[in-house]
Amino acid sequence: MRVILDILLLLPALLYQSALAAHFTYRGVGVDLLAVLLASIAINQGWLYGAVGGFAAGLILDCTFGHIGLYALQYMALGMFVGLVNERFRLDAIVLPALLTLGACAAREIVPAVYLYFARATVSWGYALLRVLLCAALDAALFVPVHLLLRRLHRWDVVRASLFPFHGRKW
Repeated sequence: MRVILDILLLLPALLYQSALAAHFTYRGVGVDLLAVLLASIAINQGWLYGAVGGFAAGLILDCTFGHIGLYALQYMALGMFVGLVNERFRLDAIVLPALLTLGACAAREIVPAVYLYFARATVSWGYALLRVLLCAALDAALFVPVHLLLRRLHRWDVVRASLFPFHGRKW
């Protein structure tokens, strides 16, 4: 049941990210709702759910925008990283997961900047780093209400069947 709930929450985030996000930016600084939702799912469900959900959502964005593998790799790494750090350190409060999301979103935003560097594009690096930090700060600020809502929705869930029965077990 939780998986269906997460898919139903990811679909509007995908729609926003693919169609509307470009219209709600100011000088390239905007909110990445999909990254925020994936980070919250990875904290609530675990690193495997975050990685699979990030890969699937990134693959849909890759098909939409025509970048082969770029978004799939970014969102999969974000979901997996946030989930692994949460499992390792058991972040129960709100502030620590928000700071984790800040770091993960900043790392995700750095990938296109590094790509522009190797493509020899003329970029103002001070502005690029400021943009990365502002985008990550907006994502971390939006993470708190999204995470609280998703945590409350997962508590109401009655069925606790696991999609991946091997998750959390040693091979």
